[in-house]
Amino acid sequence: MVSEGDVKSFTVRVRKREVVASALPLQEHWLPLSNLDLLLPPVDVGVFFCYDKNIGPVMSKPTSFASMVGVLKKALAQALISFYAFAGELVTNFEGEPELLCNNRGVDFVEAFADVELCLLDLYNPDDSIEGKLVPSKKHGVLAVQVA
Repeated sequence: MVSEGDVKSFTVRVRKREVVASALPLQEHWLPLSNLDLLLPPVDVGVFFCYDKNIGPVMSKPTSFASMVGVLKKALAQALISFYAFAGELVTNFEGEPELLCNNRGVDFVEAFADVELCLLDLYNPDDSIEGKLVPSKKHGVLAVQVA
């Protein structure tokens, strides 16, 4: 475990990588990008959220990390029913323009472990304290999720 004075040296170890698809099958189709999407260069945006691991009724049992990951994967699969475009991938059409192929390829889901307590991180300056370690790099598709 990392000490308070040595926060920048923490590591994140990936335990498991998998793909989470929509809970229901989807018909494959293409969505054209908007003119604004075509004008601007492609940019990946990294966002991370922090949650208290003991959320719930006061008298409830502590939740294990594995069960929290299972709940998140199930919720993501349900959310992808309505937000199916996030389970697709960017492809190039015959005119050389990018399009969104809605094929239910799924979302990259990474389960990881960070050897630092969240309270030790300077979340007011995330670029200095986490250096992109808590946000996954997107390999394929449109969206990537990491749980640590």
